[in-house]
Amino acid sequence: MSRVTPIRPWFVTRLILRAEALHAPLSVRRDRGSLARVPEGVKIPSPTVSEKSASAVLSALDRWLPDLEALYKDLHAHPELSMQETRTAQVAAERLRKDGYEVTVGVGKTGVVGLLKNGPGSAVMLRADMDALPIEEATGLPYASKVTAKDGAGKTVPVAHMCGHDMHVAWLAGAASLLAAERGAWHGTLIVVFQPGEETAQGARAMIDDDLFKRFLRPDVVLGQHVMVGRAGDVAGSDRLAQVARERVGQDP
Repeated sequence: MSRVTPIRPWFVTRLILRAEALHAPLSVRRDRGSLARVPEGVKIPSPTVSEKSASAVLSALDRWLPDLEALYKDLHAHPELSMQETRTAQVAAERLRKDGYEVTVGVGKTGVVGLLKNGPGSAVMLRADMDALPIEEATGLPYASKVTAKDGAGKTVPVAHMCGHDMHVAWLAGAASLLAAERGAWHGTLIVVFQPGEETAQGARAMIDDDLFKRFLRPDVVLGQHVMVGRAGDVAGSDRLAQVARERVGQDP
């Protein structure tokens, strides 16, 4: 079997904008690498990372790829069902601690939050989901999942990462490491969230009910990502996601 090489996946980044902008009309830009949907008149927090600084942060990416590929394969081979992500959470927490983050575990049962304060500036939350699905993997890959677990009903089921959350965790771990290693290139506060239970729609609610936005800084913006087939560099936002954020998070106007 040929060696699996690391790739930079295609993705869509979903931006949840601040509450005061949620009811503004939306405009659409098609520029490569720009926001696809931005409410007109919205005052986005001033960027604290210049293009030069971003290049500095990303300059070490190639050196990190072997480590991130190994992390991805490890996570892929050890999937966990929704709200049972204890091993994945431990892996994420250990990496954040190594990178100098203030780490809190057990948020919303198995969620992990890492806080990195780096001077004045915007508070940015980066989020990735961790859970896998009750599906048997038949890829034949050397790191394919052979895991079984008991679901919420007590039934033993196969478990596999069939929705890319192993990739999501690897991405976020990589971004967290790169930003921590290049603190001289940016300023502000980074809030890194590894969320449980996305597939069952339990994890986000569990973390919010566990006072996610009271125990930690309320972010100016939340960035999430999902592996998806599409054109590299496209970034999309949703007024509906923003509306849900306002209703669920309860941001003050």
